[in-house]
Amino acid sequence: MICKRSIIGLILSFLFLISLNKTFAIEIQFEKTKIGRGDEPLEIEADQLIFERERQIYQAHGKVELKRGNFFLKADHAQLNMITKEVIAWGNVLLGEDEDLIECERLEVNLDTKTGKITKAKIFLKDQNFHITGKEVEKLGENHYRVIDGSFTTCDGDVPSWKFTVKELEVFEIVLGGFGVAKGATCYVKNIPMLYLPIGVFPVRRERQTGFLLPHFGYSKKYGPEIKNAFYWAIAKNMDSTFYLDWLGDRGFKEGIEYRYAFTKESKGEARFYFINDQVIEKNRYAFFIQNEQKLPKDFYLKGNINYISDHEYQRDFDEDLPEVTKIDSRSRQQLRSDIFGGKNWDRFSLLALGVVYDDLTKESNDETIQKLPQLNFHVFPQSVMDTPLFFDLNSSYTHFWRERGRAAHRGDLFPKLFYPTRIFNVFKLETELGLRETIYRTYQGDLPSKWESRNILDIKEGASTEFYRVYENSKIPFLYNLFKMDRWVHIIEPQLSYHYSPRTYQKDLPMFDEVDRIPYTSQLSYGITQRLMGRSDKSPSQIKEYIKFKVYQEYSFGDPFIDLEGKRRSFSNIKAELWWDFNPYFDIRWDGEFNPYQGEFEILNLLFNIRDGRGDSFQTQYRFTKGNIKEANFNSKIKIIPPLYIFGSMRYNLLEKWRVENIYGAQYQAQCWMLGLSIEDKNRSPDGTQKKELKYQLYFNLLGIGSVGKKPL
Repeated sequence: MICKRSIIGLILSFLFLISLNKTFAIEIQFEKTKIGRGDEPLEIEADQLIFERERQIYQAHGKVELKRGNFFLKADHAQLNMITKEVIAWGNVLLGEDEDLIECERLEVNLDTKTGKITKAKIFLKDQNFHITGKEVEKLGENHYRVIDGSFTTCDGDVPSWKFTVKELEVFEIVLGGFGVAKGATCYVKNIPMLYLPIGVFPVRRERQTGFLLPHFGYSKKYGPEIKNAFYWAIAKNMDSTFYLDWLGDRGFKEGIEYRYAFTKESKGEARFYFINDQVIEKNRYAFFIQNEQKLPKDFYLKGNINYISDHEYQRDFDEDLPEVTKIDSRSRQQLRSDIFGGKNWDRFSLLALGVVYDDLTKESNDETIQKLPQLNFHVFPQSVMDTPLFFDLNSSYTHFWRERGRAAHRGDLFPKLFYPTRIFNVFKLETELGLRETIYRTYQGDLPSKWESRNILDIKEGASTEFYRVYENSKIPFLYNLFKMDRWVHIIEPQLSYHYSPRTYQKDLPMFDEVDRIPYTSQLSYGITQRLMGRSDKSPSQIKEYIKFKVYQEYSFGDPFIDLEGKRRSFSNIKAELWWDFNPYFDIRWDGEFNPYQGEFEILNLLFNIRDGRGDSFQTQYRFTKGNIKEANFNSKIKIIPPLYIFGSMRYNLLEKWRVENIYGAQYQAQCWMLGLSIEDKNRSPDGTQKKELKYQLYFNLLGIGSVGKKPL
């Protein structure tokens, strides 16, 4: 696989050379040094320009330079035969486009047959840092190539850290899927040959290729050695699949299949299925995950995320199988959510239909878990009423709450609102809002007769806000300009005050499924202030960056009191605050919290702190706290010992249960064109025994532009 990729890189670079036909396929009038037609004519400069009219040959000698757009060709001599359509350049030939370069002694191209040859070539492709050489590189026919004494590397320097060489390479039909024959292929580390292949035949395509992927190796102190194998199947341009057969030590073999498709940008998806006959617990275990996005006729859409695991320990034992969002949801909320939804958005309306199924990971059975099957939402966006200053919007929904055991219900909710925004003296912003909420239920349970119930609630809001701001020019604070390259700063202060009223309504007989079913008696005053510091560069006036945002707010209830985490009734809510700090290029802060003014303590506090330097060192600290529920600290660090060598480590610690959840540490050598790393993953046993103690080792490496074996754990 490695040698094959180097060969493909060489072939692609030669295709770039053949693209000369686009440059020279023009009508030439040679009276001027600019010849051709179109927006970008061909410019020719040379010490001597000759046209042999009878032979129809153009010749250029001495410091020859041809330019067209980003393309250029330099040589000591060049010749173009208009009859045979042959281009020849020789003597210090340099061919380039943007930062891609080809150096050679001689270049020959036939523009009609699209064949040619370059001699003693050195090729550099900037995008992937490809360095390619060849004594001879030829295009012999349509998708037929030959390379003599070629080499490939992505390393800089006269003696690269690694390279692949080949005595002779011939490739046939690379568009639809052909093959190549390599003779004398050798892999070098520095100048030491490490691997030799006398002759090899391999499939070649410009696109994705079917074949075995490089295996991943690891070791678990509890379960033994691990070998992960995969076979990739390029089914078509818009779909592919990967098959897995992994050996997980004492656990045994684990199989998997992944299928991906992308018919259009709006219609794509992925399906994953995994199975293992776990020899440790003597149980069949499996999981499947399906993600889909589909654009339907008339601008309708359909999306879905299906997540299923055979047992609740699966997401701990094989968390690498779970999609990233699903993994976070399972850890933080202890649930797996599956949903299918679709609808359409108009200019003034939106329609959404969905079904949601929850798998509660804290319970043995989901018979009493409430599912939403289905839910319909219709929303009218705010719009003027008959072109008056009065605006109208509407939120409406129908939900069927269903479960195997317990009370279920159909619920309809209709919530129209009128609101009137205005400004006073062009300083104060006022908005009055009036809404009426109607909610209807039909409950049922088993053979019991169904029951109709309803609720009406008035909803009134009045809000006021304003803005104070000051503009700072960087001429007065030059150190800020030197640090951030911003010419202008704006400090904005936004105080807000609002009142919300909703009368007391009898709701005790209504079913309780979510927050919509219990609307408290609300007579609530809210007040807060937001501060922002924003910067703008005169070079890019449309790009405004927010460096600092600080928001603090609180509510006071004249109606039903707030209930704190200890169940106590309070008139004042917690003081809530948020802080974003991106002011310094070397560190940033994300902080939010809720402070209980009665207890004099934080009930919720979350902090994320990142620090980094110009060397490549970094450190991250995360603290999460919710009184009585969550208290954890997470750390991540990366330190450069010497320029190519890093050590890294991370720790997750549950402060509430005094439990070290997981440590990951290791070392990584990051050279210019290759990387080698060793990681150790140390999982500790949880107090309830759901997570078992396990120690895993993994060695991984990567050759730039070629591929990798293994991967660094997240």
